[in-house]
Amino acid sequence: MKHNRRAVLKGAGIIALASTSSSNYSLAHTTTNFDKIPRIQLTNLPTACNKMSNMTKALGGPDLYIKRDDVMELAHGGNKTRKLEYSLAAALNKGARAVVTQGGLQSNHVRQTISGAAKVGIEAHVILSNPVPEMKEKLMGSGNYLMDQLMGAHIYIAGSEGRSPMVKKVLSELTLEGKKPYNIPAGASNGIGSMGYVNAGRELIAQWERMGISPSHILTATGSCGTAAGLLMGLRYFGNSSTKVVSVSVSSPAPQLRKRIRGLLNDASNILGVPKNFVKTEDIHVNDDFYGKAYGYPTDAGISALRMTAETEGIILDPVYTSKAMSGLIDLIKNNQLENAKDVVFLHTGGAPAIHPYAEYFKV
Repeated sequence: MKHNRRAVLKGAGIIALASTSSSNYSLAHTTTNFDKIPRIQLTNLPTACNKMSNMTKALGGPDLYIKRDDVMELAHGGNKTRKLEYSLAAALNKGARAVVTQGGLQSNHVRQTISGAAKVGIEAHVILSNPVPEMKEKLMGSGNYLMDQLMGAHIYIAGSEGRSPMVKKVLSELTLEGKKPYNIPAGASNGIGSMGYVNAGRELIAQWERMGISPSHILTATGSCGTAAGLLMGLRYFGNSSTKVVSVSVSSPAPQLRKRIRGLLNDASNILGVPKNFVKTEDIHVNDDFYGKAYGYPTDAGISALRMTAETEGIILDPVYTSKAMSGLIDLIKNNQLENAKDVVFLHTGGAPAIHPYAEYFKV
């Protein structure tokens, strides 16, 4: 069975590499060791990193760039695709015939997990909750939720007790059925999922070198924190010690997210075989000035940033993640809050399908 599964994956161009472990970190062996971590190819990399000339002009500098991780191959793409290259590899290596994950009704992570599971030929069971009760009908009528249904996911709606009890129940039932379910946390934000953005750190270093730029900052939306932690680790692990990763919260106060990022960095350190203090705590930068009421609720500044990005660059952000992060970038630049800003990069983590249920926020 395992032999047949591996043959099918190879035939599809999806190859899981052999795993390894190392307790001795050596920069000379960084690439070799990292590339032995199990991974499957779910998209073509690298994604583009382009200058936003019109946005740069509109804001009066510094030069602004955008990393297009919204353009990938799992059902309209997004940052979770990189994480799933490692999470789904782990699932397949454990013989899983099903994956279980969770998120909000319009979760970008859930949509990409379902797509990835379909691509590698295993079941996707997803537990969803509603972060904006007053929008239930809209959130279940289009966007990511509609795509989840089209891709054949097994969907469970959590009640007032939250998602965790239902996750445990589904895992238990699938285990009894012999499907060896693999649990992927919300956002694929754990140590193994963060490897996707360790890889992105290496990718960006090479791109920036080819482009002849030296970014002082890269900004990203953060909620479950796996992208922020992986990106920070990746830049440092592959030799960039200068670019600051600024995580713009979309849901929670900064102290909570800094703690979460620290924990994920520790988990990533274990996988990579580097000391837990390899990335210093003072290197973790989180801004919580822009997330508004709560997760799932757009902000006026975010909607304005979404419109500005669409009108100046023809790039579509989403209403509750990247739009909040872009509003942060715009505000920080206008108020000269990015120290020695140069070649500032915005990481577009995707989410455009979610604009549809939030259409009322864009009516003129």
